[in-house]
Amino acid sequence: MSLSYDELRHLSREAGFEDGDVDVAAAVAMAESTGRPEAVGDQTLANAKWGPSIGLFQIRSLRRPQDFGFPDSLRVEHALYGPTYNAKVARAIQTQAHGWSPWSTYTSGRYRDFLPNGTHDAVRPSRSNVRKCLEILLNEAGYKEGPNNHNKYAKELIDAGKAPAWWQNQEWCYIFQSWGTWKAGLEDYCKLSAFCPDGVTYYKGKGWWSSFPMIGAEVFYGTAAERWGAGGSHIERVHRFDQEHIWTIGGNTNTTGASNGDGVYKRGPIRRREVRVYGYGCPPFPEGRLSADPRWGGLTSASYTDLPQAPTDPDGQDPRPWVYLGQLEHAIAADVLAPTGHRSYSWEQVLLVEKALAEEGMLDPRWADGSWGTLTLKAYAAWQEHCGFTGAAADGHPDLESMQKLADAHEFRVGN
Repeated sequence: MSLSYDELRHLSREAGFEDGDVDVAAAVAMAESTGRPEAVGDQTLANAKWGPSIGLFQIRSLRRPQDFGFPDSLRVEHALYGPTYNAKVARAIQTQAHGWSPWSTYTSGRYRDFLPNGTHDAVRPSRSNVRKCLEILLNEAGYKEGPNNHNKYAKELIDAGKAPAWWQNQEWCYIFQSWGTWKAGLEDYCKLSAFCPDGVTYYKGKGWWSSFPMIGAEVFYGTAAERWGAGGSHIERVHRFDQEHIWTIGGNTNTTGASNGDGVYKRGPIRRREVRVYGYGCPPFPEGRLSADPRWGGLTSASYTDLPQAPTDPDGQDPRPWVYLGQLEHAIAADVLAPTGHRSYSWEQVLLVEKALAEEGMLDPRWADGSWGTLTLKAYAAWQEHCGFTGAAADGHPDLESMQKLADAHEFRVGN
């Protein structure tokens, strides 16, 4: 089974290719193997030293890779059939070579045929406004409305001349998404509206409608028989999905299941096939579609952190809070041996991590209390196992690699 261009972009980013190389990496893999992990080439060149070229990036295998230094020691024939391993070896070779010269499809220019529009100039943006939109919206989690649905999002849109005055004091789920669209500069792709059926009509009319989730997609809830129009019940935006679930950020909503929302909440996991999920508006963003739709890549999972970095704010400051491993270790030393509920001076950072673990399903939300006791230690060990660690490496004491993965998914930064 072949991987699509978007799947190869996703894989290349996971393998460590930098933002400016992700599109080139995907194009080189397409040129080398047409995206087939099982591809075998250069068999007539095989000899006592060299084996055939294997996999997505057609990495030339070595008969005895253990006899060579890094990265040649990675040229293990059977392992190179693995897409992730193959991409990581390609990244190691590309790093050592300070570029793409080891690949003939790059030096000949053939890889350009697989770039958007077939030209190097069409490489997708190195900064993502979709990621900017999602980070803006996610940072609003916890906001609560005023009396009679009064909210700051309608006010800002009205003050900026982007919305009529009547948008204030209305049900504001679409107003919140419209505010994020405006703040991130996505008005060419997403509609500004206060009325959910307008969005359904807009996306269907553009041919941008799907029954599959996509990062940055607006998900519409309801049925085809809603009183005001199909999918007219509610709207949120997708920031993560896997084979079964979506994770969203929404306004004028809640996490209790009640019909009346009171603020901005991160929601999920929500089953993709849940009866109230009507469909998704999926614009052709310049960054490309990170989509589960077979037409647009057919990814099994993706997160907004797979997109290029968001454009820097004018003041150059990153608003995400810090979590420091050293301070978490202090909390563990202080809290585990103390009475239940004891909180060290690092409790605010512990609480950030605990809330993230709760959203991942590793910790009961009632124990997200800022105390790194035995339950949090056990929950973090489960997260480490989820990240692939075993034995002593999954003991509940935070390490940089697993904590960075948690931070990328839950909007905080990690330091030592």
